Amino acid sequence: MSANQSFKWRVFISAGLALAFLVMLVSGLVLYISPPGRVANWTDWNLFGLSKRGWQNQHVMFGFAFIVLSIFHLFVINWKAFLSYIKSKASKDLNHPAELAASLILFVALAVGTFWHLPPFEQIIALGDRLSGSWERKTGAPPVPHAEALSLDELGKLPQVGEPGSELLKKLQAAGLKARDTKQTLLEIASENGEQVQRLYDILVAGKRSGGLTEDGGWGRKTLGEAAEACGVAPLALQQALKQQGIEATPDERLSEIASKNGLKMPELIQRINAMTEKR
Repeated sequence: MSANQSFKWRVFISAGLALAFLVMLVSGLVLYISPPGRVANWTDWNLFGLSKRGWQNQHVMFGFAFIVLSIFHLFVINWKAFLSYIKSKASKDLNHPAELAASLILFVALAVGTFWHLPPFEQIIALGDRLSGSWERKTGAPPVPHAEALSLDELGKLPQVGEPGSELLKKLQAAGLKARDTKQTLLEIASENGEQVQRLYDILVAGKRSGGLTEDGGWGRKTLGEAAEACGVAPLALQQALKQQGIEATPDERLSEIASKNGLKMPELIQRINAMTEKR
């Protein structure tokens, strides 16, 4: 290969930086609006053929590529020009302390404002949370966070299911799905059968019914134990299900007290209890 045809590292690195930045920009936007992991795994969410984990992997790998290419760009290909530029700019910028101070203040404001949830940073984060939460309302949420990682034995202990793992295994096999034993997780079984985790769960709880709680039923004055009885589940099972969602409660506590100490409104608490004890 002649000198005129030699590999142009400067062009390679510049083009690589531009492409890496583009992928990071797109993947960052996708992850900003994507559903929470528990919902993404439950519903087999994907965009352009990539799951949420797939988009995360792309973002991380192209982030590393951007860092490596930047290092080569600055310290290998252009190190002389870079050092000269730094020396020149440093000497000139020292004559503009106001601009340097403004830049430093902006950097500190971004870091501190994000850490302490100050506006407008809190609003930007909250917007992302709302966009992510909208997926849960559209597609439905798992009975407990990351239920896809539960084995059939563990799943059977949930108040929404209430059956031995052996019975759940029979249901899946009767539906024509490949399932070896009760130690397998829902995600493993779904992956082996090319199915959504949510559909497997629907098969396992199909035909069960529960009246649930109504918002106008005066449940604020009743205890968690009474609510569990009305939903057809064990009080301790409902207590454990609430705890898995970060809600502290005891069977003899009134629902109004549980809602108050956990920063919830009564309709929201009732909605959560119904979702946890729903027998589809």
